[in-house]
Amino acid sequence: MRQKGDKFRPIVTILKTKKDIPTVIKVSGEIYVLRHKDQKGG
Repeated sequence: MRQKGDKFRPIVTILKTKKDIPTVIKVSGEIYVLRHKDQKGG
């Protein structure tokens, strides 16, 4: 099990881009979405 402060290289999959910027990525089975502070809704 990893401990606080450990460093590792996760596998990241880019699922969607907008203007050459990744906006949706998948890391270790979890999906993350880039949201700007002025973005409305979901």
